[in-house]
Amino acid sequence: MKKICLLFLLLAACSEQKSLVTEVAGEAVIYGEDTRKEVSSGDRYYALAAATASLVQDYNLKVDASGKFRFPVRTLKNSFPLCKNEPFLDQPLVGFCTGVLIAPNRVLTAGHCLPHEGGCEHIRFHFGWTAEQAAKSNSLDTLYSCTAVIQTENNLRKGFDYAILQLDRDVAGVAPVKVSTDKISTHDAVLSLSYPLGLPLKADLGKVSNESSFGGFKVEVDTFSGSSGSPLFNKNGELIGILSSGAEDILEDDIYRIQKEGGCLNFNRCNDGTCFGETFTKTSLIPDLKQNK
Repeated sequence: MKKICLLFLLLAACSEQKSLVTEVAGEAVIYGEDTRKEVSSGDRYYALAAATASLVQDYNLKVDASGKFRFPVRTLKNSFPLCKNEPFLDQPLVGFCTGVLIAPNRVLTAGHCLPHEGGCEHIRFHFGWTAEQAAKSNSLDTLYSCTAVIQTENNLRKGFDYAILQLDRDVAGVAPVKVSTDKISTHDAVLSLSYPLGLPLKADLGKVSNESSFGGFKVEVDTFSGSSGSPLFNKNGELIGILSSGAEDILEDDIYRIQKEGGCLNFNRCNDGTCFGETFTKTSLIPDLKQNK
């Protein structure tokens, strides 16, 4: 559903934000390379990462007698016939979408992440799930459940694809992100945080490639299926969009060919402007999106 699409950019240091970040910075990235990075508690933007949730189906949880849970062992390399030069091959795949905390007990994600029947009772949220945390057993009290769908729309023609979900309780020790009211402009530097393919949390730098007057806009940034609903931040650490759709990561026909003929695959990469960017819904245009409710 998504692809790898990148270009040269430099994410400038940002001004200080209330309870969020003091700086988001990074080196320029090379067009055509996968620039996703692991997230750690030492990162300057970790407050934003801590507010970014992996959406997990509750049937994927395995709970032991002590109340600790673990996820089934399904890694990237045993899920796709990928070449050995792809990163994160030994990491587990768990979540199916990404979301972000916009109020103490509310999460914003993509509307298409909801089941067809429209409910959310089988969705759990795991905040700030990094590669380091993935190696540990966790208590069930670190997971949050969905109790209601507050608001949703899935209309890509208008550029709107979002859902606001109610949690069973406030998220402990995590500050909701701030939604930007600033105008989005082409070439703006941005920071993406997501759980691509269900992997542990990854950060990537990108830039706005096309700012539409409708509800959506295009960004050149590394995202995949599993990144749907993931937050996009401006240089001030403020939320400007959530991921709605993008180019294909890998084609099913190619998987079948490899299974039949042998060999390996790499995820799709953009070269010389062959991709048009991932589509994000503008959070500033989502009706009744309020903080700290």
